Amino acid sequence: MTQTRVQGLIEQYLVLESFEVTEELINLCGATIDTRALPVLKRRLEEERQQVILLQERGYIRMREKSEQLVTSITLLIPALEGGMDA
Repeated sequence: MTQTRVQGLIEQYLVLESFEVTEELINLCGATIDTRALPVLKRRLEEERQQVILLQERGYIRMREKSEQLVTSITLLIPALEGGMDA
């Protein structure tokens, strides 16, 4: 089986798995987020910022708050990664 196929199966599995099991697997396998994640994080930041605006316009307060929390989290994570985890 090709590495790409295996990676796709892993991603599909993790999407369906509970967060507790996913966290345990990550801890066991030593997965980390590093500078390779920056393009994805920057894209997600812009997507979530747009989502906040749409949710605000539609009056979805709790969903907007969740989206704002994600924006805050990503906003802190990006400079930490860019600074070599010194931030």
